[in-house]
Amino acid sequence: MKIELTENDRKILKYEKRIGYVFMTLIYSFGGLFNLFYFIIQKDNPNYLMISLINFGIILLGILVCRLVNKDVDKDLKENKKTILIREIKKKYTEKSFEAGSGNLYIPILGDISPKLFGLKMREGTKYFIVAGDFTHEVNITDFLNLKKGENALIHYGTNSGTVLQFEKEDKKS
Repeated sequence: MKIELTENDRKILKYEKRIGYVFMTLIYSFGGLFNLFYFIIQKDNPNYLMISLINFGIILLGILVCRLVNKDVDKDLKENKKTILIREIKKKYTEKSFEAGSGNLYIPILGDISPKLFGLKMREGTKYFIVAGDFTHEVNITDFLNLKKGENALIHYGTNSGTVLQFEKEDKKS
């Protein structure tokens, strides 16, 4: 079943576009480094026409990569439709996760002697997963608690991108 996107769905899809902008920024950063090295090496007689053409190519490459990475999400936003699938919740489980970069190398003996230097452990969190149909989805704690094993759930997807937008219980009245 297909219905129109809500404002929250549009917000989620726009947030998904960030990876395209990250790639574009990386390409522009490498282009800037290229310019820096070129002008360091060619102090006396730089070829401005060549640099301008290369920079123009780098700008076009960045835009092209951004558009290609975000094309499915852009298509979802343009069509303004989402797909709703009904799937049975087969399994629910949690996993411990550790925040990257939140701790140092923990050395048990030295960590007990000097905890500030060697004893900083990583921050622990919990990830919540449901298995619906043939797919495993990471969900927030609210959806994890609301959806029960064996019940049917409505899963809202972006039609072209496949981005999961929302989970909700199936209403038995309809």
